[in-house]
Amino acid sequence: MTYETYKTQLSEDIAKQIERLRCQPVVFFGSGMSRRYFHAPNWEELLQELADNCPMIDKEYAYYAQSCSSAPQIGSIFAEKYREWAWGSGKNQFPNELFDPAVSPDAFLKHATSTILKTKCPKSLTDLDPSVKAEISALQAIKPHAVLTTNYDTFLETVFPDHAVVVGQSALKGMPFAVGEIFKFHGCVNEIDQIVLTSEDYDTFYKKKKFIAARLLSLFNEHPMLIVGYAASDPNVQAILSDIDEALALPGSLIENIFFVEYDAQAEQKVSLPTEKLIQIEENRSVRVKLIVASDFQWVFEAFKSPDTLNSIPPSFMRALLARSYELVRSDIPRTQLDVDFDFLERKLDNQDEFAQLFGITTISDASVVSAKFPYSITELGKKLGGNSWHVADKLMKIVSNDTGLDLKDGDTKFHQLMKINNSQFHKYSDEALDLLKKVQAANACEASWVE
Repeated sequence: MTYETYKTQLSEDIAKQIERLRCQPVVFFGSGMSRRYFHAPNWEELLQELADNCPMIDKEYAYYAQSCSSAPQIGSIFAEKYREWAWGSGKNQFPNELFDPAVSPDAFLKHATSTILKTKCPKSLTDLDPSVKAEISALQAIKPHAVLTTNYDTFLETVFPDHAVVVGQSALKGMPFAVGEIFKFHGCVNEIDQIVLTSEDYDTFYKKKKFIAARLLSLFNEHPMLIVGYAASDPNVQAILSDIDEALALPGSLIENIFFVEYDAQAEQKVSLPTEKLIQIEENRSVRVKLIVASDFQWVFEAFKSPDTLNSIPPSFMRALLARSYELVRSDIPRTQLDVDFDFLERKLDNQDEFAQLFGITTISDASVVSAKFPYSITELGKKLGGNSWHVADKLMKIVSNDTGLDLKDGDTKFHQLMKINNSQFHKYSDEALDLLKKVQAANACEASWVE
């Protein structure tokens, strides 16, 4: 079987799973991806850099690696070393608020960790190497239902700016189901008190892990799941799969909706590649999942791409709609704060299009057509044109207006559609608009014939 045949076979299987489950994937995004896209340090490299930066750590990293059985144990030792340094000669290296008596003693190590990762993490996708930008665009096009990660960095926030961020123990609060969110289980560089770094942190995390897993189990069971950037031996992956295996109670069976990605630079040269992976989760327990072996991830992400019907609906809107609906059913109605016409609602539930209109959404078929023809926001146009945001597109639209009198933002044309969702309005632009602005960008002017 050729590699192209292998890709086609897996892409078709992914499409079948998405069609069967009728929902978007959950992406479990590991540190290997941050390493791939901006050379983020792995555990060992991070600890080595932390050791190099602290004068109280007077031995080489290898000394601690020989003495400890795990990276979190080294983290606990380094936390004490950093605290000693901070309260001595290194006091001017840390923010004043960390010296408050109520602050955890490991805060100095976590602040140093945050500083290292903030320095390395790109502020914008334009800062990435051009060789990975197509891959990132394909990742964005998945429009995942949710993203799960144990990474501390903020790269995912840059890739999915419309997703809300849920950090650490916040995953235990709020709605039991979430859409358009990034779950950062091990903390974030912007909330150092939530970072899971030392043995003590991991002990606390594992005590509450079951509660987090229980809240998210429906995501694992009801959505296609893409695991990328993790090794099969990673304890985080093993823990997640262990929880799923226990809940499904299907020992030895293939978990059809979970796809595990392994990177292999020589994948295209290999005659035979596996499509399943047996992952050991405990000494006498293992699970079988789908396996994708890839030398690049673009085709993998493209296989999980969202249907065009989702392109015009911001995740932030879906999240707000779900949150308000959840609060309405959970709290407002039971407290009799609202008069509810149940007969009216029942009639609407019987008709898919009328139910959508309850939320100010046009008929599903019409929305699909408009979304397919007008896929870009002005910000997406700006990025397609080489900018960081909407400013480039806006500047070029002003040239069009000055030279031809056509305001691309006004009215429904072949270039622009104004879409309304609830009380919000969204300006959406077509491929023709993108092509027009590319011409204007090249000529720094707009001919009247271009807009006819």
